[in-house]
Formats: sequence, C-alpha cells, structure tokens
Amino acid sequence: MTADVSTRIERALQQQLEAGRESGVFPGASACVALWRGEAWSYVDGVAGTRAGDLTAVGTDTLYDLASLTKPWVAMAALRLHQAGVFDLGARVDELIPEAGGLSVGARNWEQMLSHRSGLEAWVPFYETLSAEPGSDAARAWILAELLPRSDATKVGTSVYSDLGYILAGVAMSRAAGRPLDQVVAQSVASHLGLDDTVFFGASRPESGWKARCAPTGWSPWRERILVGEVHDDNCAAFGGVAGHAGMFGVARGVAMFGAACVGAWRGRRGASEEELIRHATAVRPGGTHRLGWDGRSAEGSAAGSLIDADAFGHLGFTGTSLWCDPRRQLVVVLLTNRVAISDDNAAIRAFRPAFHDAVICAFDGN
Repeated sequence: MTADVSTRIERALQQQLEAGRESGVFPGASACVALWRGEAWSYVDGVAGTRAGDLTAVGTDTLYDLASLTKPWVAMAALRLHQAGVFDLGARVDELIPEAGGLSVGARNWEQMLSHRSGLEAWVPFYETLSAEPGSDAARAWILAELLPRSDATKVGTSVYSDLGYILAGVAMSRAAGRPLDQVVAQSVASHLGLDDTVFFGASRPESGWKARCAPTGWSPWRERILVGEVHDDNCAAFGGVAGHAGMFGVARGVAMFGAACVGAWRGRRGASEEELIRHATAVRPGGTHRLGWDGRSAEGSAAGSLIDADAFGHLGFTGTSLWCDPRRQLVVVLLTNRVAISDDNAAIRAFRPAFHDAVICAFDGN
C-alpha cells in the first residue's frame, strides 16, 4: 500500500458524500474506510454537510444512530457468551424464555434466531398499542408477550429478516449473563476493542453531554418531538432504548475499528478462538443471504455494490447507516448518515449506497 491509495479513497469519499448531500440523500454524513497496510490498519475519514436542523457541520466526532448496525454487535456478544459457556446457541428458546413454552418459537434455538431463520415475523409496531410506561418492566413484559406468538413454523429455516428475533435474543442474553444487555455488549465487544466511548447504547449513558454531538433523526409522531440522542426506532424506545435490534450510537471511526477487528479475526490475526467466532458468524447458510449477525452480498442489487468480494459481510441500518467488510481486500467501509432527518420515506439512499461502495473499491483497486 502507498499513500496514493489513501489519497484516492479520501477523494472518492469526499466526492460521493458531497454528491449525496447535494442531491438530498441526506443532510450530512460521516464515513470511514479502514485498510490493512501490512502491519497495522490505516483509516481514511470523510465528512460532508450538516447535522440537520441547524448549521452545525458534520465532524469526525459526530455521533449517529446506528439503527440495525446494533445487530452485528449483539451477535458478536452472543458468540462470545457462547464461547464462555454462558449462552448456548443450540439451546431451545423456552429454556431461557419459559414464557415461550408451548409456542412454536419455543422450540427454536438461538442460532436460528440470530441468523433470521426462526420463523418470527419481521416487524410489528408494538409501540402503537403500548399502554404501559415506555421503558418500564411492564412495557418490556407486554412487548415480550405480544412478540412470542408471532411465528410461522412454515418459515423456519428460511431467511426472514426479523427485528423480533433480535429483541428476543437480547432478552435471553441478558437473562443468561445476569446483567443488562448494554453491559453485555459493552463488556464483550466494545471494551474488548477499546471502543466504550465511541460506540454505545445511548440509553445507557445517563449524562446528556454526548447528545450535543448527535445528528438528529427527525420528528417522531409517536413521541411528538424531534429526536436527538434518542433512538429513532420506536419499538426500541418502547423497550427502554436498549434492545437486541437497535439502540446503539457511534462515530464512523469506531464502527470501522469494529469492522477491522472482525476482518483481522477472519484473516487469523487475532487468535484461533476469534477466527472461529467470526468464521462461524459469517458462514454462508442455506435459505438466504443472512448470516449470524451479518448479511452477505446479494447476487443482484446489493447495497454493497457490484465490486465487493463474494466473501464480504456487512449490515445496513434504517437511519441511513451501513458497514461492509471485504476480508479478501482487507478493507472496511462505513457510511453513517441521518437520511431519516429528511423523512422516513426518503429512499434515495437505495441508489446511493451501491454507487458509494463501488466508488470506494475502485479507488482502492486503483481503477
């Protein structure tokens, strides 16, 4: 690798992010690309636009609502608990969730749950009919009771992307570990990588100072306010802001460091146990492209573009975020935006994402 590679990537990031801002894909964005340079990771940052709602420019320290980028962190924490003998991926759901006894979902296991093959529905707006105080024990118990019957046994083994499965897995992990999910993820993943202050569950931070660095995610009709430093996902908010499917906030560099650690493990540089963990998580499974905590590249129309390697693994977030890891190139690409600050219905990012990733890979390859 030479300095020219970083220069090309920096130029590509700036061009793409400015184009996205100017065309209304998002009000602002922060990106980070990690590339292996033989002995250490090198990071290239790019920012553009404003946070939205004011004229504050996006910086490399701007925090974004990661949305479903929470899922890879939760899945990797689950795998570490499994390795420690605390959380058995092969155990029946009803062993940790006795409330599921007698229901179809109770006979499933956590491997199926975390790889989106449990038969649970994709999404249900639980918050709309919630009568208990959001975030209370009563609210969480009610959501759990409403969630458990929403399973289709005929879909077991088929990839059906499910927020419900990750909400349930988060509850089970907390019960197995004997501590809240945010602490499980922090201790198993964030602290493990030295990222406690750059990627975290927002609701786990009682102090409000960090919110001054957050990009807003727009108006919530349910909460009747503009959200800044509050999780955009209303089901997660109803659950208290910490759940298996959403709730984490972070800066682009922190997310890229997480991706770099995963690629390094995949390449065998972080020890046999870490390699075993990430190889299991990213292994191709029948029934769809979803892996355990990750997604793979679709044959056509992938958000990761057309140039990323077939072994690549990544994830998207509803708020306009993404993380893609190319272990063959030893390249990690992070894009954080608040496209929902314009509107939840703003779908311009669907075309932007593949073009963005192809531009970065072209810059990396020197094409």
